[in-house]
Amino acid sequence: MITGVFSSLNEATQPPRVQFSGSPWMVDRIRALAPLPEIEQPERTPRPEPGSIEHMARLDLAWDARLALPAADLAIVGTVTWLNEDFEAHIARENDELPSSEIRSLLMPKIGRVATWFTRLYASARLAEHLPLPQDLNAVVLDGNGAIKYLADIEVPVVICVLDRSVVDETSAELLMQLRNTRGEPLSLGDDLGWRPPPGVEALAFTVAL
Repeated sequence: MITGVFSSLNEATQPPRVQFSGSPWMVDRIRALAPLPEIEQPERTPRPEPGSIEHMARLDLAWDARLALPAADLAIVGTVTWLNEDFEAHIARENDELPSSEIRSLLMPKIGRVATWFTRLYASARLAEHLPLPQDLNAVVLDGNGAIKYLADIEVPVVICVLDRSVVDETSAELLMQLRNTRGEPLSLGDDLGWRPPPGVEALAFTVAL
């Protein structure tokens, strides 16, 4: 995956070649292409292969187009060091013959210099510096107490709060319950969202009017 400046197109050769990011490329070898509104500097990133979860979600059907022009509408707020460790994990469907999906390849976080990315990362300790969050976000994951305390400042269509019940501090859980009881409309996980939490996971869902 490459980002760079388009220079020229030579149709006299077979196949035609383009001068892109300082190098010539055969047009018929380009899998997907998208214009960028701006570019800071050319970047190159290895192309990830879609795995078990990407196929389950049918992302593989337009995988290259998604890499070339990602929605980039997800943000995760938490402890960045811990999130980086989580990104190295692999997940897969049970009894799936396809390779497992690396969480880093599935989420494509914007860390360091990358050619394309799906997910913004924010450190919960410094989230106040980035508020309000960009308006093009459609979902935000608040991971842990330090992130969930900013819930009232997050205005996006979907907010997912991840609570660690092994932690003695119940402040975040109480905040969520108060919000649900005072302003929320309950949702059924099974009927409304089509999802049932696995054993050992406690979950609830509700809507709040903005």
